[in-house]
Amino acid sequence: MEKSTKLLFVAAIMLPLGLYLILNGLPDTSSSRARIIVNGTPTMVGGLALIYGRVGVVTAWSGMARKGSDAIDLKIASSGITVRGGHKIPWKSISRVTSIQYDNTAKIQLLWDRADLNRAFEVHFNGPMDIPRLRTKDGVPYLKVNVVRYPAVDYTRLHEAFIAEFERRGIPIDEKRKTKET
Repeated sequence: MEKSTKLLFVAAIMLPLGLYLILNGLPDTSSSRARIIVNGTPTMVGGLALIYGRVGVVTAWSGMARKGSDAIDLKIASSGITVRGGHKIPWKSISRVTSIQYDNTAKIQLLWDRADLNRAFEVHFNGPMDIPRLRTKDGVPYLKVNVVRYPAVDYTRLHEAFIAEFERRGIPIDEKRKTKET
């Protein structure tokens, strides 16, 4: 949300400046290429900042608007786990878990904060479950639980506790790294 707000602030300055330069034909130079660059650069920067800022605000707002059982990403209890939507999954239904760590390789890292825990869990099941967001890969049903962009300071201990609980229950954990450009 903070980065998106900064991008919107940059857009609020650059976009009107660029539009003013284009509409008034300033500055008057002998080279039309120079005029296009001088007039178009603030407009392009402002337009891109506006687009990225709006996407970031909408994404952050939708994440903050979750309430009740939709606000749960992953909750562990003695009977099993609870995922978004309040769906309870017993321990015996879980066959394995894949812990995914995302790495950002983008040249310009606009909406990516290195202080966030860019992780996800894929919880694989022994059989079909009655969960709307369930996916299937190679005939095995699984559910992806994202913990992407949570502050790592707040969430690292919980992430380690989830891993430890899966291991304590005898559920195999696969570690995987993926590249994600944003």
